[in-house]
Amino acid sequence: MKQFISDICTLLEAGEELVLVTIALQTGSTPRESGARMAVRADGSIMGTVGGGLMEANCITLGRDLLADSSAGAAIRTFDLTNEEAAKAAMVCGGRLTVVAERLGAHPPSCLAALHTLRKHLEEGRACHLVTEYTWASTTELSGTEKLRRMQPTAHTVTAVPLTRDLTCELECGETGCRFTEAFSPQPRLFIFGAGHVAKPTAQLAHTVGFDVLVLDDRAEFANSARFPESRTFVLPDFAHAFDGLQVTPNDFLVIMTRGHMHDQTVLEQALDTPARYVGMIGSRRKRDALYEVLRKKGVTDAAIARCHCPIGLSIKAQTPEEIAVSIVAELIQCRAGEAE
Repeated sequence: MKQFISDICTLLEAGEELVLVTIALQTGSTPRESGARMAVRADGSIMGTVGGGLMEANCITLGRDLLADSSAGAAIRTFDLTNEEAAKAAMVCGGRLTVVAERLGAHPPSCLAALHTLRKHLEEGRACHLVTEYTWASTTELSGTEKLRRMQPTAHTVTAVPLTRDLTCELECGETGCRFTEAFSPQPRLFIFGAGHVAKPTAQLAHTVGFDVLVLDDRAEFANSARFPESRTFVLPDFAHAFDGLQVTPNDFLVIMTRGHMHDQTVLEQALDTPARYVGMIGSRRKRDALYEVLRKKGVTDAAIARCHCPIGLSIKAQTPEEIAVSIVAELIQCRAGEAE
């Protein structure tokens, strides 16, 4: 999301106007959940997605209409994905969703200023709310239960909020207009301890699915930008000081895959003292059980040990480093979505 906002700011600063489409409300089964965003440019090209298919095509049309018609700066539209027309278009998700579309430009300056503030919060690891106030412009009834209402944005405000797992969008509409609160969380960080043969595809895939990846090892010939071009790399003095200066947060994910059991144990003991959202360690059950027993003798509690995912990754019978990476990143995605602890 940080890169998405940064790209939008770059386009606006260059003088381009675009429309930001956001899923504000969602019930039932839909292609994407609330908070999913897509930017529509004048030529119809997009950045991001709100789910594809006919619904997304209609959102692109809505975006281009807003860019072509300066009389309204925003619109709200509800899609019913349960009716007959949706079924004919293969939109058989079975839910309903409401999108807010807003034309963005360098003017009024408050819009771009708010996006700059939002970007700064995300870059500095803070969660925030973007609150936009709208007044009604007009109402247009569409087929079935779908409705399009045009609006004018009147104010944009960005406020830092505590980082929690349940930040959601809120849309409140009344007689005079709407108040749309969008939740933004900083990109979750993934710390990979060990820069070996499994770490490389794991880092690459994790970056692709939206993690801010940091790779740490005590060997400069492994932890370097040539091996990990899309990650930040750090050369440690030793694994006993693996967490020095890291300031791990509840939004962080830790993966341990060093070159030896003793190094894994050293890192894991430190990892379990952090508030990290996820701690995982590569290795067999036999290795895990032996290592856990050593930690228990050192006073580490069973409750702390239970935080560790080991063997790491979802069980998909992975064999190659690339397959193992898929299983690991799949588990990270599952945890990020709140479906695993």
